[in-house]
Amino acid sequence: MRLPAFLPVLSAALLGAVTASAQTMEFACPDPGTTFTYDSGVKVVARGRSGMDCNMERVGGGPFKLRALLFDNPSADGNDTSAFIAALRPERLWPLEAGKKIEASYKIGGGTWTYTLAVVRYERRTGPGDKMIDTFLIEMNETGDKGQRSVSRWWIAPSDKFAIRYDFSDGAGKANRAVVTEITR
Repeated sequence: MRLPAFLPVLSAALLGAVTASAQTMEFACPDPGTTFTYDSGVKVVARGRSGMDCNMERVGGGPFKLRALLFDNPSADGNDTSAFIAALRPERLWPLEAGKKIEASYKIGGGTWTYTLAVVRYERRTGPGDKMIDTFLIEMNETGDKGQRSVSRWWIAPSDKFAIRYDFSDGAGKANRAVVTEITR
């Protein structure tokens, strides 16, 4: 019996789709001593790991912990984000896999915020040195009980065990980004 000519092409296409969607990443921190330089000139150095926290240090600044490769404590402005991190429990997103999603709420200042964090997809994108690299796109949608909205996005590179890009925007027109332009080991 002869197979239809399109069957090998269809099989290859389906196998490719299954392989791409089956990508996962176990939690890991960057190797100690790895330095990440952002487009702003800020540099951070990996110092080790403690559970789901990566121990990091801002060059010319102080140490901080990076929970689940997403949230720093203390934050860049020096605020303690322990309560926020405890409410979100971002470690539940690991291991990363496209389609995985978690939800959480956080109360502060008389208001309630609702969060949805999702691994949107596994994709190739331009990374440091304009190289094409594999990443997981993590998206966090944040809504406040008074109609506030914001979206944060991280592109986590399994090869670097770090977010090589971060974007933020909100309903009030605020936006920012941080792009890793250089990695030294």
